[in-house]
This record gives sequence, C-alpha cells and structure tokens, in this order.
Amino acid sequence: MKILIIFFASLLLTNNLSAKEYQIDLSPEGFKKFSKRGFGKKTIFENLKDKKGYYIKATADSSATGIGLKIEDENLLSKYPYLNFNIQVLQDFSKDPKQTEKSGHDFTCRVVVGWGKKIGSKIISLSHSSWLEEGYSQTSPWTKGAKDIIVSNDNSGNPIQVKVNVLELLEKHHPKLKGSINFFSLFTDSNNVKEKVECIYRDIFFSTNEN
Repeated sequence: MKILIIFFASLLLTNNLSAKEYQIDLSPEGFKKFSKRGFGKKTIFENLKDKKGYYIKATADSSATGIGLKIEDENLLSKYPYLNFNIQVLQDFSKDPKQTEKSGHDFTCRVVVGWGKKIGSKIISLSHSSWLEEGYSQTSPWTKGAKDIIVSNDNSGNPIQVKVNVLELLEKHHPKLKGSINFFSLFTDSNNVKEKVECIYRDIFFSTNEN
C-alpha cells in the first residue's frame, strides 16, 4: 500500500463523456494514456480484446505497481456519482493473505479513486477479497489516508459486475474532499504475500443512478 500511495502523485488524462456516463477508454489509444508508476518489481498490465470488447489484464508476481489516469474535472462525481466496472479473478491467492495486516495487504483486483498528491493522498480502494466480507471497510494498515472497501468476495472465477456510489463513500470517509477527485487507477499487487495473481478489468465508467 505504501507503493500505491506514492504512485498517485503523477497520472495522465483520458476519457470520453456522454450524457449519462463518463467512460474510461480501454482501447489501444485509451490504454496509451494510462501512466505506469511504482517501485520495485512491476505488475504487468496488458491491453487485450475478445468478443466482448477491450479489457485490461493485470498480472502481479510478487509485485505492486498500478496504472492510472488524471481526472481533469475535479467535480466529476457531482454529475456521475457511481463507478461501474467488471472484474474477473483469473488467479487468486492460494490461502488467506491476511489483508487486514501489513504483511498481507495485497489485493488481486482493486479500482482506486480519490485525491492524489505527494503527501497526504486521500483515496478509496474498491477491492475484491475472497476472505473479507463484501461491505467490509478498513483504514489501510499502511496509511490513514487510504480506505479499503470490499465490493466483491465472489470466488467463483466468473466475471463480477460492480456498481458503487463513490461520491457517498468519499463523503463518508474523506469529508474534507467534498466529493472532489483528481485520479482513477487500477492496482493489482502481491508484493507482500509473494504469490502470482491475475485479474481482468473491463467496462469501466462513471454514471448517474439511471445507468
């Protein structure tokens, strides 16, 4: 998580805007706009396509880096408070990594939003866990500015559709931000547990409640 927080300081821009949603572009052109950041061994992010469309596959093998985008409209959530995304766990941890502790604070899939800066980042980490209950939340054992929210604990290996009111979560956990964000990122890490994990991310967009 320490690497995750440092990563948020410098991210690039992207994204397409429509009447009811703000789409994260996962096409090859959109993928080029993602910024890779982190220290040590790199998580591999691949831009791929199947019959359902473009997606990103993340493979972490004792690594902890992410890719992200700078959000130019800081008030985006006032228009599109919900974050929608689809994840699929291809390879999970072989046993409970103890994600509430520093020594096991790794997640196969997580989508992160918030306010990133060199010192004092405030973030919400929307995470998958096969061991923590959906709805569980905690302050990261690495930094008080990061909140882990478990949005899925389905360990079937099937695609998982997630829709979360991130504006509500930010107002609850980081009220001083007043709903403002300046980045979005994908993060798959296993540097603490020292295992290989894989996740697919696709169909990512901010929306109104009507979507």
